[in-house]
Order: sequence, then structure tokens, then C-alpha cells
Amino acid sequence: MLRLNCFLSLYLLSLPNLSVANGVNFSNENWMSLLDDNLKISRIVMPGSHDAGMSELHHCDWGSSLNTGMVKTQQLNIEGQLESGSRFFDIRVDYDHRELVTYHRSGDLGCNGQSLESVMNQSLAFLKNYPSETLILKFSHIRSNRDKQREIKDRIEQFLSTPTYSKYLYTNQDYKVNLSNILLKNTRGKMILTFDYDENTTAKQGRFRYHDGFLENGSNNDDCQFRGPNLTVCDQYTNTTNLSKMEKDQIEKWHRFGGLGQNFMFLLSWTLTPDVGTFFGGSIESLASKANQALPAALEKQIVDENQPPPNIVYIDYMNAQTAKNIIQYNFLD
Repeated sequence: MLRLNCFLSLYLLSLPNLSVANGVNFSNENWMSLLDDNLKISRIVMPGSHDAGMSELHHCDWGSSLNTGMVKTQQLNIEGQLESGSRFFDIRVDYDHRELVTYHRSGDLGCNGQSLESVMNQSLAFLKNYPSETLILKFSHIRSNRDKQREIKDRIEQFLSTPTYSKYLYTNQDYKVNLSNILLKNTRGKMILTFDYDENTTAKQGRFRYHDGFLENGSNNDDCQFRGPNLTVCDQYTNTTNLSKMEKDQIEKWHRFGGLGQNFMFLLSWTLTPDVGTFFGGSIESLASKANQALPAALEKQIVDENQPPPNIVYIDYMNAQTAKNIIQYNFLD
């Protein structure tokens, strides 16, 4: 019997997008189906996709075309990331070439990514196939260097107002609702749309305000706290190509501000940021590979060995099923 159980465990682990944690078999596509309906959103551990729209590149400037590896941050499109297990998405929006698009730029340097229409349509299709799931889309970094932020925000609102999406958006009658405290049963089969700006946000229409817990009056500080409705997330990246430096910095923040069930959420920003030196032969993909390979050991040491409560969100570049499994499994460990 022991040999049979070992064989079954090895077999299940070998299946695509299927994993075992503490005797719980879960599939990456619908892992939330195994979570208790009455679980608060702030008590869920979820993989998050950094610069989620940048699996494809369009309209790059000349310099970025020389090394698109400095711009591309994902291999899989939104649908692929969802199927891999990601549930929190960094959506950065511009209106360019007569289309709302995701983008990754510094000023005019960089590229456009997936269209916002494809992001929303792939999210919609996923929820139709997996109604047990919920996902959070964070709209932020509206392109600002052309002084058209308000136009872009209004175009986003007009686009999202189409009846195609309204049925699949989570809404709430309380404009002060703290999304950290809502129950999973009320969000299954829904997208939670959050925005890092005030314009057009209204909970009744499914447009929720996003606050960075590390920011106050536009300045960085060393304190993370609840900043107001509707969602506060403590998210501060390390801005380095050095794995050891990033790991030390993020774990220190995790120890200070992390833990499930708070009135804000903590995001472990497990990403390495390219610099000028990366341009000559390097790529975000190679940096992500290094970071993602180091993640399982770091999570196990902190959560299992040191009994540190898990983070709410683990942000990565190049989202993939195996890395996502290593994050998701902590929803099912005692």
C-alpha cells in the first residue's frame, strides 16, 4: 500500500498543471475551487503577474527593437497566465495607434503589449470556463509623458462600460468596502477591477480604488499601512539585478508587513529589474529565470522552517505553471 501511495503521488505530480500539497490535489486552472467559500480574500495566497500584458510586443521604438528582451516580461498571454494559476494582474494602459493597449515604456522608450480588449476577452473566456475562480486586475501606470492621462482614463471607462463585461465584474453597494475582507463566495466567477487613480472609480459599477500601502502623498517611506478603501496593497520592488539583494530586501519587508488576514494585502515583489548593463546581451527572461528558480527554497524556508505567515501575492515575471504551483500550494498546507 505504501508503494502504491508513493506511485500515485509521483504520478499526480507528473501530470500537467496538477500538484499535491498536504494531500490536496489541485489543478492550476481551478485551484480556487478547493478553497472555502467563506475565506476572506486577504487569507488567500495567489501568484501575481508583473507587467502582465507584455507577452507580445508591438510598435517598439528603434532602441528597444535592438533588444526586446529588455521589454518583454511574460511568455504566456493573459489566458495562459490564468491557466497557469495567476490571479493578480498588473495591467498598465496607454492609448496608442488608436487602441487601448498594455505597454512597458520609460518615456517613449519601449513597446506596446496586448490590447486591453484581448486582456478583457481572455479573462472573460477563462471565467466562463472556470466559474469557481476570481481574479484581480490592477490598472495602473497610465502613460503620462504625453499629457493625455485623463483622455486615456476616460477611454478605459468607456471601453469597460460595454455590457459584455458587466455581468462578470464584481460590484459592491458600499463605496467604502475593503476588498481584503470580502468573502470568496461573493467573487467567484468575477473580475475585481482596481485602479490607482480616483477618476471614474465607483464600487457600484465595479471600479475599485487601489492604494499602495507604501506610498503617502506621493513619496516612498519605510512604513506600510492601510491607506483607504477599496484595496490597499503593500508593494515595493527592490530595483536591482542582484538576486541576493532582492531576496534580502523583500524578505525583510515580508517579515515587517506580511501575513494573511490583515486589512491590507502584502505583495512579495519577487522580480529583478534590468539596468543599462542588461541591455547588452541580457534580458528580463534571464533575470526572471534566476529569480523564479530561487523562489521555492525561499518560500519553504520562510513559511515551513521559520513559520512565517505567507504573503498574499507573489509577483513574478515570466509566469509559468511550475512557479505558480510553488506559490499556490501554501493555500493547502496546515
